[in-house]
Amino acid sequence: MRAAARFVVEAHAHITTLYKSKGEPPGDYFGGLTNSFADGQVEYFDNSPMTLYDMERYGVDMCLLKPSQVGNTNESQAELVDRYPDKFRAFCADMKLRIRCSRGEAKWNLDDAAAEVEAALKTGKFIGIGEFVPRDMDEKKVYTYAERLDEYRTFCELAQKYGVSIDFHDFAWGFEWDCYALLTRISMEYPDVPIIFNHGGYSIGSYVEGARVIRKACVVAGRAIGPGGSNVFLETGSWPAEYYEIALKDPNVGVTQLIWGGDYGHVPQYILGNKDGDPPTYSTAMKRWPRVPTYQIDWWGWSLHQVDRLRDWVTQDEINLLLGGNAVRIWNLPVPHERMFMSGRPDVWGIHWRESVPGQGED
Repeated sequence: MRAAARFVVEAHAHITTLYKSKGEPPGDYFGGLTNSFADGQVEYFDNSPMTLYDMERYGVDMCLLKPSQVGNTNESQAELVDRYPDKFRAFCADMKLRIRCSRGEAKWNLDDAAAEVEAALKTGKFIGIGEFVPRDMDEKKVYTYAERLDEYRTFCELAQKYGVSIDFHDFAWGFEWDCYALLTRISMEYPDVPIIFNHGGYSIGSYVEGARVIRKACVVAGRAIGPGGSNVFLETGSWPAEYYEIALKDPNVGVTQLIWGGDYGHVPQYILGNKDGDPPTYSTAMKRWPRVPTYQIDWWGWSLHQVDRLRDWVTQDEINLLLGGNAVRIWNLPVPHERMFMSGRPDVWGIHWRESVPGQGED
């Protein structure tokens, strides 16, 4: 079987976002968008057997596991990594606190959230903070820009201290202020912390806005004046091929700031065709369909086909970076051989071309 690249990394995978209500028999699982989910009365469903099967079928070497919204814990994520150390790495968040808050047993607060995240990072078993950087999930909570920025500063300090990445998914919350200004600010204040812009801002429901969302993400990732920008990495696994072109042709972004990470295993999402539309195909939730699909959406078959559509004008060396090489560099992932990924080329890496060569740095 011909794999899509030399080393393929799904940088945004979910194994534990299928759930089962407490007391229900094994296998009777659902997606969590019910009252049981809202009040934390769920147990996560380990979907690793299906994931490993799909990894073998599609030539995916490693999956980087994001936690669920409510249901699993950092410990359960670490257990999956311990069980399959050559297949998985994991991100952490304030998972136990979320469960307690959803059950009405606690009120969310920054100190407890930060303590739980730091306890996880101290184990050395996690590569980043996210998918959702801890926040008060109470729907009645009204955030100010300054308040959310201070929360991010707390977790960016932890990311800096432990040498891990931090996720950005705040575009999904519908704040009354510009979340892209928040992303720009934390990128400027913490230029050495890799910031993973989940989905490149193009997530559930974004098909309505089309390519405008990708261009907004490129504005931040392509910041050319002052600090920041280059530390923002756009996840592309949910993009149609037409949207890759926007980032790849942007001289201030390009392939070095793109990582193939979609939403593998996450429910509730469907993949739809939209011939001659913008976009021509996309993934999204459907309020008039069953909230939880009754089958495992074939995410990688669709997503890798979008990458295949680039091959007429994008070289395999670039695709190797997109599908795995950039993730290997960001998270220091184990690879079977040295010299697998394009490096040392000023036309791709610009003034940082020496740093792209393993074992070399700036003059």
